Order: sequence, then C-alpha cells, then structure tokens
Amino acid sequence: MSRKAWVRATNASDLVHGEVMSLRTTVLGQMLEIRELQAADRRRQTVISELLRIDHRRSTEISELRKALQGQ
Repeated sequence: MSRKAWVRATNASDLVHGEVMSLRTTVLGQMLEIRELQAADRRRQTVISELLRIDHRRSTEISELRKALQGQ
C-alpha cells in the first residue's frame, strides 16, 4: 500500500472511529433519558393507583351515605 493510500485509510478509520464514539455517546445519553422517563412513569402510575383507590373509597362512602339517607 502506498504512503498516500495508507494515510487516506488511516484518516478514514479515524473519522469512522470518531463517528462511532459520537453515536455511542448519543445512545448512552438516550439510555439514561429512557431510564429517567421510566422512573417518572412508575411514579406517575403510583400516583394514579393511589388516586383510583381514594376515588373508589369516596364512591363507596357516598353510596353508603345515600343508602343511610334513604333508610331514614
């Protein structure tokens, strides 16, 4: 391989390596963001579940109060 071809191949290899490292950094950042979003979603699901339990309890209490009022 001529010196010129070797330099071109080395430069191309360095360029590709730089692109791969850049993409790797991007992917790692996106993976971190995904984990953060998953954690936020779990917290949101917990809040929704608690609100549904509270709403069910409230609905039950209202039904019981209505029955008590109708029985008077």
